Amino acid sequence: MMRIFKRFVFANRARPALFAALTLGLALAGCVTAENSLSQNDIASMKLTGVNVGFAPNAVVRWEEGERAYAGAKAMSDAQVADARQTQDYKDYVHALLAPRIKAGVEQAMAGQLTGVRPVRLDIVVTRFYIPSFVWRVVVGGDPLMIAAATLVDARTGAVILAHPGLDVVVSGSSGIIRATLQAAVDSSRNETPEGRLIARYGEAYREWLTHGA
Repeated sequence: MMRIFKRFVFANRARPALFAALTLGLALAGCVTAENSLSQNDIASMKLTGVNVGFAPNAVVRWEEGERAYAGAKAMSDAQVADARQTQDYKDYVHALLAPRIKAGVEQAMAGQLTGVRPVRLDIVVTRFYIPSFVWRVVVGGDPLMIAAATLVDARTGAVILAHPGLDVVVSGSSGIIRATLQAAVDSSRNETPEGRLIARYGEAYREWLTHGA
């Protein structure tokens, strides 16, 4: 544990202001409210035929598993990956790794909903995806957070039916050494991951908003 902590401090000691600003920005970003004008009859008439996932040009994705995968694919050290985070190659790689997981998680959350006859598609555009590492949650604190626009469109014409410009969800309760350790043990026993729980919560939040909690 101490060795991991020292590596963490060394890797980030030159960027305290950057990391503080990022954490604060992620905490304050989003909080967008949107009205759902669809009636229950409107919702009942729709059939979900697909979920597309993309990323905004200025999307911020901090995800340790994605960083490790990129480092392995490119044979890079931790320091090199930190420097590569702003490159388009890094973003494309991590986005391509993450998008199918978001798609699958949202599809699972929406299973059994929208079973009518009018074909519709859900387009998700991610602006923030933040999974603090175990060490970060122990030393600094912070919870997984996801912000993404969700637009329901007519699958035949592409016309927008209903749009949420920035649905944001936070999975709280995993900061500090005791909570972080307990959550890691629970995730391991359930074969879950922090990003999986976050994506599932986003899908559930969208389902609740779309169906008026029905």
